[in-house]
Amino acid sequence: MRTLPALLLVAALTGCAGGGSTEDVGGPGGPTHAQLVARAALDPCPPSAAGAHVSGGMPDVTLPCLGDGPAVHLAGLRGTPTVVNIWGSWCVPCQQEARYLAAVYDEMKPRVRFLGVDTEDSSDSALDFAPHVTPPMRYPSVVDEQKKVLIGLDLISAVPSTVFVDAGGRVVHKAAVAYASVGQLRRDIERYLGVKA
Repeated sequence: MRTLPALLLVAALTGCAGGGSTEDVGGPGGPTHAQLVARAALDPCPPSAAGAHVSGGMPDVTLPCLGDGPAVHLAGLRGTPTVVNIWGSWCVPCQQEARYLAAVYDEMKPRVRFLGVDTEDSSDSALDFAPHVTPPMRYPSVVDEQKKVLIGLDLISAVPSTVFVDAGGRVVHKAAVAYASVGQLRRDIERYLGVKA
């Protein structure tokens, strides 16, 4: 029989195989959705262009913003190198890597755009999670309840995953693992997007 630490290690090494949102925090007596949006204080979702899908680009889907800002047409994210992180508040490796994404986002914006894709999750649970990261997770996220991004990128059940998209909108690398340090994420941004911290 495996011990709890061993099970957590296996989960961290393999990623999160399935979804399942965490318990909805916006129930009776809890904060409202609007209060959770205000507490999370995520940066607004970026504008995106409608139009033709780029060959080798992000899936041609439009997803609602988790916080404030417009819905995002993922195939229309062009003009700025972009880090897209697919996560869920229920995912232990996602919880562990969030601090590194938050720190590098704070360092590199606006030279590199960050966008989270909250998948298979309750939006209220995701909003409740964001301000509890240290430093707080402020990069914008969209909501993908139906795993459209995972399916479109052939990353079925690979949460967390980080996708690097060049300024032309083409996917140049997919990392289906959790980041373990700020340095590791910085190196991949330099390697795949050509932007140095």
